Amino acid sequence: MQVLTNSLAATDESIVHAGYSRYREDMLKMGVDLYELSRSRLKMNKRPFHFGSSLGRLHAKVVVIDKHLSFIGSMNLDPRSASVNTELGAIVESPALAKELLNIIDIDRLQSAYRVRLSPSGHGLEWLTADDEKEMILNTEPDATPWTRLKLWLLGPLVPEELL
Repeated sequence: MQVLTNSLAATDESIVHAGYSRYREDMLKMGVDLYELSRSRLKMNKRPFHFGSSLGRLHAKVVVIDKHLSFIGSMNLDPRSASVNTELGAIVESPALAKELLNIIDIDRLQSAYRVRLSPSGHGLEWLTADDEKEMILNTEPDATPWTRLKLWLLGPLVPEELL
């Protein structure tokens, strides 16, 4: 399973990122390939029809299952969105659409995202990226300011799960 989502620097809701970040280590230990969109790398993306003025964050939710079933929408996949928000999504059964969506996701994953992995100790995270054919390993949330990281660290444990 692969997941591509916003990094802390690429989200407009750092509190929601706090909820997601609680589960990163567990997801990685379960074998999930985890990628986080980079605002700075997104501007270098070579995908056709990709406009450089993007704010560098994901809003659409896209899920591809078994290469033939796709969910496309703006609705977050959480209880709050199902009961409070008015956004929506569509489920489409189409192998051709699923293939195209996977191609787009792969390009963004490879060109515009950090790969997240467990640190060698098994606790803590590392973000991997390649610049000029040289791999770089980062040990803190990439592109995020110290203030944003501090705010996440302070507020993250206080946010109730059901409000995320």
